[in-house]
Amino acid sequence: MGTELPNQPDEPANPPPAQASPPLDKASLLALITAGPGLGLVSVPLGIWGVIRTKNHQRRGRTLAVISFVLIGLWAIVGTVVGVMVALPGTSTTDQAAAPAPSGIVAPTTVPTTVSPAPATVSPTSVAPSKKKIPGHQPHGPLRKAKKVYWDQLKTGDCFKGWSEKGSTVITRVDCRSRHEEEVTGTFNLRGGSRYPGDKAVEKASDARCKKYFARYVGIDWDSSAYNYTDATPDRSDWRYGDRLVICMAEDPDHLENSRISLRKVKE
Repeated sequence: MGTELPNQPDEPANPPPAQASPPLDKASLLALITAGPGLGLVSVPLGIWGVIRTKNHQRRGRTLAVISFVLIGLWAIVGTVVGVMVALPGTSTTDQAAAPAPSGIVAPTTVPTTVSPAPATVSPTSVAPSKKKIPGHQPHGPLRKAKKVYWDQLKTGDCFKGWSEKGSTVITRVDCRSRHEEEVTGTFNLRGGSRYPGDKAVEKASDARCKKYFARYVGIDWDSSAYNYTDATPDRSDWRYGDRLVICMAEDPDHLENSRISLRKVKE
């Protein structure tokens, strides 16, 4: 009769293996690292790639990719604020003319006298009281401030100084009660094709129109007036670049550099 073995306790089953943690996604980590110094061009693509790679939770690091997006957004806001602050001091509040200089206008041709260079300094002067009433439509109120402008910015009624024989296109517009050389009676553009019609043709057309402007502005024909007219016309080079502008002017032959009145409707 055999002997029975004592009951042995059941052996425990093998424990389940521990589940391994998914690896850290390197793209998401690099996205966070490059976002710190604000390298958006590198960080953003890496962050997007990290979000895609961690979509199925086979890799860790989606949070790192999201944080990199937040950092890049903060850098963008900081850059915008700094750019606005830097741009503000550069904004100009002066009334200096911003128009580009014209290609060049020939020196005004006076009839019968020529214009002399004006003083270099520019400063409005006070109006001395006059015992004689000045005829015509004179300006009133505070003196208009002197301003540097280009020839093509002049308008009818503007008085100016600072023209030189060298043909500078920048002059000084002043109040007609301040010392000045010329007063604009009108402006217009000549008609014609691309071919320059010649100096004589330009002068003939300009003189005819400027005489009419003189009579309309001064209130009396030039032949009967005590004042002269001048004009600034385009030359061959200006014409080639499309410049057709003619500026008609009036001047006082007795005060070529220091006239202090407007010739509008003086009828003299």
